Formats: sequence, structure tokens, C-alpha cells
Amino acid sequence: MNIEQQLLHATTWEERYRLIIQAGKNLPIPNENELAQMEIIPGCEVQVWFKFTEKNNCTFHFQAYSEARIMNGLLWILLQHIENKSAEQLRHFDLTAYFTHLGIAQRLSTTRLNGLKHIEQILNNL
Repeated sequence: MNIEQQLLHATTWEERYRLIIQAGKNLPIPNENELAQMEIIPGCEVQVWFKFTEKNNCTFHFQAYSEARIMNGLLWILLQHIENKSAEQLRHFDLTAYFTHLGIAQRLSTTRLNGLKHIEQILNNL
């Protein structure tokens, strides 16, 4: 069962929170050089770094990292969903709708959502 299915089957926020934290452990920790090449995302209550690379087949690869475990989990879940999508697909991506569908958005602070919404704006402008 993938992370989206696990979140959809979770019955409590505590269970979803645990799944998000666990998911964050899958996010690779970038080294200093990789961090320096990533964009710092404004609007978050913690530091968040984000980078995209266009691949030869007109899809995109993403990297992201945060200082906070919960944010790393949210980023990893997001990256699983957007990885290898085309610019056209990403232009129509609605982060709030996606996280609402997974039962996550309702519990996120405004500042966490602001940072994630900034990433959504980057995606919508590819």
C-alpha cells in the first residue's frame, strides 16, 4: 500500500501524523552543496529548500528538504505525487485539494500551507 492509500485508510489524525513523520524519513538529506543549489521557500515557519530539474522526456524531477520532520513528510508525500509529471500536468495541480483529499490539509497550520502553496505556484508556472 502506498502512502496515499495509507493516509486515506487512516482513521485518526494521530495515525496520519505518524504516517507523515515516517514518510519524511524517506526524504534524502542533501549535502551542503546540494542545499546551496536549491531555492529557499518563503512563507514557512521552518527552512524549506526546493529544486526542480527538467528531464529529457519533458517531465520533471524534484528535490526538497526541511529542518522539520513533519514538513519533510509532507514534502516527501508531495514529491511522490508530482515526480515525473509534465509541465501541463503540474500547471493544473491543486495542492490544497490534494492534501484535503488525503485528510491532511485540515490540520496544517497556515504557515506550513503558505510554504507549500509557494511550491504549488512554482509548479503552476512551469
